[in-house]
Amino acid sequence: MINIMNEYTAFTKRCLNSYMKFILDKQYDKGIVNRYIDKYIEIRYSNYLDENTIKDTLAKKITKGIKDTTIALEENLPANKENIIKNTEKIFKYVNSLDSSYFLESHNKVIENIGIIRRDILELDNNNFSNALDKMLREDIKKRKEFLDSFSSDTFSLTKTRLNKSSNLLRVNVKDNIKFPELYSDIAIDKARHKDSISEDIITIGYILTTVEIINNLISNNFNNTYYLPLPTSIFNKTTKKNRLLSIIDNEYILEHISLVITFNAFQQNKSNVVELMHKGYMFTIALDKTFDYCSENLEYLEMFSNIFMLKDKYYYKDMLKNGKLGKRIIIVDEVEL
Repeated sequence: MINIMNEYTAFTKRCLNSYMKFILDKQYDKGIVNRYIDKYIEIRYSNYLDENTIKDTLAKKITKGIKDTTIALEENLPANKENIIKNTEKIFKYVNSLDSSYFLESHNKVIENIGIIRRDILELDNNNFSNALDKMLREDIKKRKEFLDSFSSDTFSLTKTRLNKSSNLLRVNVKDNIKFPELYSDIAIDKARHKDSISEDIITIGYILTTVEIINNLISNNFNNTYYLPLPTSIFNKTTKKNRLLSIIDNEYILEHISLVITFNAFQQNKSNVVELMHKGYMFTIALDKTFDYCSENLEYLEMFSNIFMLKDKYYYKDMLKNGKLGKRIIIVDEVEL
């Protein structure tokens, strides 16, 4: 199964590398450029550099990341590389603008500024430079959009339930527009949709559509949303299918925005499997279904989960909210069965 974010960032890296090679000309050094690109991608799609810059804007984090990369390169590479490093840094300060042109599609001023550096510092001929770089950018913009749009569907769409006042916690399900023949009753259609194999395939589509939405969020600098996706109990016994499903979202930038929802019953049946996935970086939310018994042993299990879905009419409702370790993780929902 394709990992959309891996493909997207790999394409972005190739694009940035080709821009830098074209701009720097004879001063292009692939090893040096890749160090800057890796640091840029790391910050750009996570909005994170270090604990000291958490409150800084994304632009400031990228600027500091570029400067940190320059310092590290100067400390570890021979002195004869110093001029190439400095000039690469000067150009790389504009890379975020070039990358963001996917969204803005307005990059004439950026191209003009890069052209000035090429002419005055790199002493390169700018004949036809602006038109050539503009063409590269526009072609890549088209390719990126076509790639992400290729996963859209007229048959399936996401339905999102907002779980908090700030609207950044979203419970996701998949809606289908499949037209069944009139001879099938609503009950028969519902049974077909909820048959394990069909339900799992529909959920797979949900994972793909959610991943694309997260990528578009990251492109537009929205790092706030968390999506709650169901992980069906039936899939735990199907190793190959489970691995294929999870491979869709197995990317550090995507996993930061996804929490997999399982019922308490599913957890009880698959504890070791769930713990293993947690160790691999997957976040989980547990839905307290009818199998949950309010006792100290089960409360300890709940501490493993990032969030807890709970019905308001349960006898343990008030006690759970007062629990110092668990209270802030609770999200009241209308449905806990998956």
